[in-house]
Amino acid sequence: MATTLKKLNSTLTYLEEVRKHLSRLPCIDPNSRTLILTGFPNVGKSSFMNHITNANSEVQPYPFTTQSLYCGHTFYKFLQWQVIDTPGVLDRPLEERNNIEMQAITALAHLDACIIYFLDISEVCGHSIAEQLKLFTSIKPLFKNKPLVIVLNKIDIRKYDELSPEEKKNIEDTTKENNAFLIQMSNLQGDGVADVKAKACEILLDYRLTNKTGKVEKSGQTSNVLNRIHVAIPKPRDGKLRPPVIPENYKVNDENFEFNQETLEKKIVKNSVRELIEKNGGNSVFYVPDRSNEPI
Repeated sequence: MATTLKKLNSTLTYLEEVRKHLSRLPCIDPNSRTLILTGFPNVGKSSFMNHITNANSEVQPYPFTTQSLYCGHTFYKFLQWQVIDTPGVLDRPLEERNNIEMQAITALAHLDACIIYFLDISEVCGHSIAEQLKLFTSIKPLFKNKPLVIVLNKIDIRKYDELSPEEKKNIEDTTKENNAFLIQMSNLQGDGVADVKAKACEILLDYRLTNKTGKVEKSGQTSNVLNRIHVAIPKPRDGKLRPPVIPENYKVNDENFEFNQETLEKKIVKNSVRELIEKNGGNSVFYVPDRSNEPI
């Protein structure tokens, strides 16, 4: 046995390395409600994730701080949501992207989620607004027909009103063309963070509900059920009126009712507990634990 184990030593070592690598991968549920954060490096994705989840992603002022997918969880309307922070993506052909960028590309293409694209309008990330919009245009086929929120981040450094008319027009045109929602936000001051989270969750709920209804209709389940249901509405076959009938035995006259009421009042004897004890021989013979004067 020792000789056999020595022969399998290299194989077992490889399996151990694979186990360690799999344990470091994020646990992503493809069927869960998911928000995916994407954009250029250093635009504020990890800071936003730290705001809305319990994750503790590393935040540094240099690009590619996030080098793998990070998964955090948050709650909205008493439902659990998973938030995926992706590595920054650069605007270049697919064959030139490295392994770090391909993780973000894979998540955008294969996960049915709401996409939150970050635009750094202060351009502190090192890329102009035009370059960031160009990146959005190049990767938007990956999340076609998915709910989309475009976040104008770092408004604490540069306000949206301070942008040039051309930059505003490009941003608004891109938003309209893709049926996206445009929200201003600042991670540093916390402005708009809750609005981004609420809007992304709301449109994803509507998207999932629409897809679910469409799948049911496409499969024919709705039509099959309707074919087996028949609603019958009775129609009169003649002109006769048929009012409700009360049998004579169950009719009550007013006189009989008054007589019966008086008879019942005469038969009802209201005795207190103290009177019952005296009638039954006194305390030594008859005993009731509760000596109240309420009638029984």
